Amino acid sequence: MTELGKLLKEKREEKGMSLEELQTATKIQKRYLVAIEEGKYEVLPGSFYARAFIKNYCEAVGLHYETIFDEYAHEIPKSAKEPTTEFEPRSKRERSGVSDDHSLLKRLVPIILIGVLIVVVLFIVWKLLPDGNDQAKSGNDAPGVLLDADENKPQKKEAPKKEKEDVAEEKDEKSEAPKEEEKQQTLTKLETVGKVTTYELKDSEELVVELSAKGPSYVGIQDETKKSYFDNQMKEGQTETFDLSSAKEVTLNIGASHVTSIKINGEAFTYPVPATELIHQKIVIRKAQQ
Repeated sequence: MTELGKLLKEKREEKGMSLEELQTATKIQKRYLVAIEEGKYEVLPGSFYARAFIKNYCEAVGLHYETIFDEYAHEIPKSAKEPTTEFEPRSKRERSGVSDDHSLLKRLVPIILIGVLIVVVLFIVWKLLPDGNDQAKSGNDAPGVLLDADENKPQKKEAPKKEKEDVAEEKDEKSEAPKEEEKQQTLTKLETVGKVTTYELKDSEELVVELSAKGPSYVGIQDETKKSYFDNQMKEGQTETFDLSSAKEVTLNIGASHVTSIKINGEAFTYPVPATELIHQKIVIRKAQQ
C-alpha cells in the first residue's frame, strides 16, 4: 500500500464510509477504489482515469485534490501527453500562399480584361451615336413657344404646394426611420493559458452566474479584490446563483467541469477546453470598460 493509498483509506474510515458507500458517491467501481488504496494503478483503465478517480476519491472524503496531487506527484500516474498538432513548414506554407495569390490573380485577369473591353466598346458606341444635344441646341426656339403659350398661367402658386409636399415627405421619412436596435451582450474569449481562460464581457452591466452540479464538484468564486463568494463542494443536483454585477472581474474555479454546467446572464456557457481533455478549469470573466 502506498502513502497516498493509506491516507485515502484513513480519511474514508474517519468519515465512516464503506467501499460500497464510496462507490455510490463517486460512481467508481469498487475494484478501482481498492486498487487506488493499494496503489495498484495498473488495474485502472489508464493514467487519465487514474488521476480522475483519485480526484473524485479526494473530493468524496473532503480532501483538496490539488494539494494531494502536488504532495504525492511521485506516486500518481502522469497524464498522457495531448497529441500535438502537426504544422506545415513555414517555407511550404509560404509557397502555398504564393500559389494561392497566383491562382487568384489568374482568375481576376480575365474579369478585368472583360471589364476594360466593355468600357472601350461603350465609349466607341457613345462617340459614334449622333449627339442628342445638337438637336436640343438647334431647337431652342421650340420650348419658347410653349413658354409663350403658358405665360398667362399662374406658375408661382404651384411652388408652395411642392414645398409642402417635400416637407411632408421628409416627415414621413423621419417617422419611418428605424429605431436603433438595443445592443446585446457579447462574451469574447481573449486567451487560454494552461487551465485558465480569460473572457471579456461587453454591452452588459449585469453579471449573474448560475452553477448546476450533476455530481460532486469543488467550486470557488472570487472577484478582482480576492473577495470570496463561494468556496465549497457542490453536491449532485445542487444549483447556486450568484449576482456578481458589482465586480469588475470574476474568477470561477471549477474542479469538475464534466459535471458542472454554467449559465452567464441566463445564457449557457461552453467550456473553452472539452472536459474530456481538462477537468479542472478556471474561467476569468472581465467586464469591458464602457
